[in-house]
Amino acid sequence: MTPEEFYHLNKLKKLSSKETLFEMRVKSLDWMLGCFLKGTIRRKTIVNLIPLVELDDLLLYMEERERYEDCATIKDVIDIVYKQKYLTRENMSLKRKNEIIKLLTKTIETEKLKTGGGNKELIEKLEIKLEDVINKKPKK
Repeated sequence: MTPEEFYHLNKLKKLSSKETLFEMRVKSLDWMLGCFLKGTIRRKTIVNLIPLVELDDLLLYMEERERYEDCATIKDVIDIVYKQKYLTRENMSLKRKNEIIKLLTKTIETEKLKTGGGNKELIEKLEIKLEDVINKKPKK
């Protein structure tokens, strides 16, 4: 542990339990958002672990303390993860792209194995979507 980490840890210990919790959340949100944009954490995981109401409370708390840089981070998490603003298919990570290709291929194969060849319209739509995903460039 570096002296700087010890100083911040010691500072957190002096705060009340609510303040400590909020401080820890703010520090982890920026890291979590970066991981989400890389594709290493799924949206569903984040939404299940952190309710939107908790982020709203955290945002209000940081506004009262006039910590606007932290407010910006919290607002980015709400907009990008929860409201899904600013995300397009161009932002798709390679891992997510491969996962979608695998799922679409499996669904098309399953539909074709059904009696009568399955739903032709659905198969055509899925094949078009598969081509679209394959042609997209993954995010670096």
